[in-house]
Amino acid sequence: RTIPSTCRAYITAIMSFSSRRRNYLLTPHRRDGLIEWMKSMLMHSFVLDALETTGADTFSHFEMLIDEHRQISMAQSAGSGSDDKPSRLKQLVPTVGNFHTHLPLRRAFEAYNAKYGLTKRKHICISFNELRHICNLAQIMALRCADGRTTAATRGSADGVDDDDDDDDDEEEARALKRWESQLGEDLDLLNTPVLKPVGMCSSSDAPGAPPSPPAFDLDGGAGSSGGGVDRSTSSADNSGGESSGRNPFRGPKMITFDGDQTLYSDGANFESNLRLALYLYLLLRNGVTVAVVTAAGYEYHTEKYELRLSGLLAYFRDCGLPTEDCERFYLFGGECNYLLQLGKDYKLHAVKEYGAGGWLTSTKYIEETPGNWDDNEVNALLDIAEECMSKSVEEQNLRARLIRKKRAVGLVPKADESIPREALDETILRVQAELQRRSDVSLPFCAFNGGRDAWVDCGNKRVGVSILQSYLGVPNEATLHIGDQFLNTGNDFAAREICPCVWITSPEETTYILKSILRLAGVSIDGHGATDSSVAASKKAKDGGVTLKKRTSQLDFQEVERRTEQVQKMDVFTGELTGS
Repeated sequence: RTIPSTCRAYITAIMSFSSRRRNYLLTPHRRDGLIEWMKSMLMHSFVLDALETTGADTFSHFEMLIDEHRQISMAQSAGSGSDDKPSRLKQLVPTVGNFHTHLPLRRAFEAYNAKYGLTKRKHICISFNELRHICNLAQIMALRCADGRTTAATRGSADGVDDDDDDDDDEEEARALKRWESQLGEDLDLLNTPVLKPVGMCSSSDAPGAPPSPPAFDLDGGAGSSGGGVDRSTSSADNSGGESSGRNPFRGPKMITFDGDQTLYSDGANFESNLRLALYLYLLLRNGVTVAVVTAAGYEYHTEKYELRLSGLLAYFRDCGLPTEDCERFYLFGGECNYLLQLGKDYKLHAVKEYGAGGWLTSTKYIEETPGNWDDNEVNALLDIAEECMSKSVEEQNLRARLIRKKRAVGLVPKADESIPREALDETILRVQAELQRRSDVSLPFCAFNGGRDAWVDCGNKRVGVSILQSYLGVPNEATLHIGDQFLNTGNDFAAREICPCVWITSPEETTYILKSILRLAGVSIDGHGATDSSVAASKKAKDGGVTLKKRTSQLDFQEVERRTEQVQKMDVFTGELTGS
């Protein structure tokens, strides 16, 4: 039988990636020291066929070493350490960075193992990706305490805490985690599922023109009203997410920052078809979480170009009637940390004032690395060095590429209908990194990274971008979460590890899973917001289970989607230039 062309293309892409992973991704510059060390430690038990009895204890040992490393690092940063002796973890993994929260790795491993039976395997040890997933689970478990409460999980690194005062909080958290772990089955399937089914835009059970109210959650009795419905008892005006609204504070991160390409949408594409991800971002905003896209895409303050990349998401917010106070919690940082924009009540992005009272550059000028402290001559000198390195790399490697120079960045991109080998992109980036680090006249923060099909050097990096947002919005490090796909030393999410907890994903589908888990752990009901697979199934579920859900009709304007898609296809994503009418 003939295989359809779409299936052939999909199979070819999967085989191509698998080949790269087998033959290339395991090279030294594409390894994470901590995960590789964890993998080697687990290998001992696997070889001895003892992983089932020792696996959980090994993850407890990881926890203990990380907590010790955190305590020593904090003491040294505060200047109260007795000496500068590195932690045991630092000696074992010299490249290990900062940890901003306790990581309940044992609980995460037990939940993941219960689903996938890792310890039952006889021939394949726990893989790099599985360890990445376990670390991600541990991080989002830890961030449930981001509202500042101290629990049994974090008390080991706190001083002067009365254990009796926290018993109720510990029990409450244990119940929430237990319910969340019981729902891991369907969540974890997303890690191995390449395609998600679309869902309806917004529930038609809401009043015409009004947004769905965010659910009031009860950690004892479950989230929302019975059967997963939405609690309408609180007016939308009172649901901005703050504690003053009279409902429980969100039990999770106060701010979530996202990479763009390959995190919210496919590389080089735009946010269009992932309605489930749009729903979860909407629910985060409705529950008081600040959402920020921190992207390398730098179109200066040409807001319409950023809007094209996020056109489907902004249209979703508009169709759902996202209230003004929630819109104003959505930010976009372009060029890593150079251009700050905010969503307005018209569902369009607007430049945030830079200078003067309330200006983001003025407010964060005390941060040494902020763009407000940069000298234009230093910026140009950094870009000149990077451009020279890239130009020489193109010449010596015979690349079919062109260079793009922007105000705060320089890039190497393929010529029309051409591609650049991944090895050549990495070689270019490692050359630039080595040269800039060697030069004593370069003092500005920078980011040289392989974008997958292009390579860029930006003035500034995501450490600077996230730290500016934390300072400007008053969000502490431990209450921030950055989600991205490039955490190796040739990626542009790597620097964010220094300033906040991070989750390492590889696709928008994994981002969707992470957000779903965060919402469930926080007690937010998502079942009444379009989580069914079809309008017929939704209607049947409402009829059988007594849930007040009407049959839904899609509010998606396919002509508008086609128009936006065509418009984006006419835009050069590298430069932002429109190539058609």
